Amino acid sequence: MMSIKGIFKSFLLSMALLTAGAGANGYDDLAQNGLRYGPNLSASFTGNTPFVWGQWLPQAVGEVHYTWLEPMGELMYGDKLGREASYWRLDAALELTPFTGGYKLGLGLRPVNSRWQFEVNATYESYLYFRSNVQMVTAEVEGSGEIARTWNADHITDNVWSDSAKWDYSQLMDFCVHFGYMFEKGSNIGLNIHYIVTDVSTDFDGKSYDYKLNMPVFSRDFLIITECFGRIPFTEHFAAVFETDYYRTGNLRSDNTVQKESLGYGKMLVGPHLSWNDGLQNLFLKLGAWRRIGKTFYNGSLSQQFLVQLEYQGYFAFPSHRDLSE
Repeated sequence: MMSIKGIFKSFLLSMALLTAGAGANGYDDLAQNGLRYGPNLSASFTGNTPFVWGQWLPQAVGEVHYTWLEPMGELMYGDKLGREASYWRLDAALELTPFTGGYKLGLGLRPVNSRWQFEVNATYESYLYFRSNVQMVTAEVEGSGEIARTWNADHITDNVWSDSAKWDYSQLMDFCVHFGYMFEKGSNIGLNIHYIVTDVSTDFDGKSYDYKLNMPVFSRDFLIITECFGRIPFTEHFAAVFETDYYRTGNLRSDNTVQKESLGYGKMLVGPHLSWNDGLQNLFLKLGAWRRIGKTFYNGSLSQQFLVQLEYQGYFAFPSHRDLSE
């Protein structure tokens, strides 16, 4: 008979695959595909899992997202963004994962009406751990691999929802700068740089686990995240997408004691993008791999480093969407 631990692993793997966010903190593939000036409401589901259970904890997240884009030119509400978009931006979202739930509010500005894109965003996020915050090791002891002892899927699933797990509260501020370029035939490339300040209210001496980032964080930590991405359309409904992400946390010293080391990892994904209903419905299937930065953090076997990620994002039609109402 399968053990409780085995049943939980199977459930989490299935949920990550079927619940099509980062991800975790991934970029919006559809910035030029589904959004229109004025109101936008979308529902998205993202899940990923390694080929073999081990160091990477599968992720699953669902989100309902509202975006208002106020055009800076003479365009009308309901128009698609086009290749030379400029706008003020307001975002609000509700987010749910197996371990956390919360909301986020954001403001943004893309001031230049050009194919060379520049955008700045500031987002406040707040999350509640569903008795799921797990104490982590955040510093090595003479390079003996202590961080790797807790930074793995088994440690999380063995301790989440147990007597040692906590109903904790987390909040963060995400400051993001976006650079990008739109090509003549619709292809685009871009780079996002995030500076994130995070605060976790916990009794774990500041040593917590961030499920969205899939890594340990300190109570008052900062993170640097870079996202390089692109999309190449082949037809009206089919395109190829890629993304490469890098995550890095801060470090903390108290006198001569290292309380937290700077942790990091990289991730690369590539795959097809299928869209229909004039870009309002979108499905992605991405394959790739991840790797941690640091000899003692341990990546597991090669098969544990390969990832498959499924994403769905659907936009609701508004009466102001003129091309859909005509």
